[in-house]
Amino acid sequence: MTRTMVKLSKIKVLLLALVLVCCPVAAHQQKAAITKVLFNPRTNNIEVMHRFILHDAEHAVKRLFDGDADIYRSAQTQRQFSDYVLDRFSLSDQNGNVLPLSEVGFEVDGKFMWVYQETPQQPDIQGLIVEHRALHDLWPAQTNTVNVEGKGPVQTLMFGANDSAQQVTFE
Repeated sequence: MTRTMVKLSKIKVLLLALVLVCCPVAAHQQKAAITKVLFNPRTNNIEVMHRFILHDAEHAVKRLFDGDADIYRSAQTQRQFSDYVLDRFSLSDQNGNVLPLSEVGFEVDGKFMWVYQETPQQPDIQGLIVEHRALHDLWPAQTNTVNVEGKGPVQTLMFGANDSAQQVTFE
């Protein structure tokens, strides 16, 4: 073999090693979810949209419900995960009165699992108390980000495993 061929072979081996090292990292759970709480003036509702990375939700349902749970193909597993999320998220007004959130639905869309809720807007609402505990019972590193939109500037709350309810106020 020539020197050039040996160098190219070494480069190929190095690239293959990099790919093998990086692949497990790419498949690693993100342990993060994003929720949008939207004051929608068109519907006069507060709409809640939870977005979970499907790969994380897949690992969660296997630990929460059954090792054979299949969030990709089973509507029953998707329903179970949705119910789990609904049970771990709440909104209250600035006085601590719980806002009754209705389930709108859930869906798998690409690489995300979505869970939807809504409640009618109260005309005199001056703030929200938010609690988001989904997946904290499984992974202490789970971060749930909540963006509140439609009542002044967007306000962002971050929930870790040790965080309780947090509050936003409106101008």
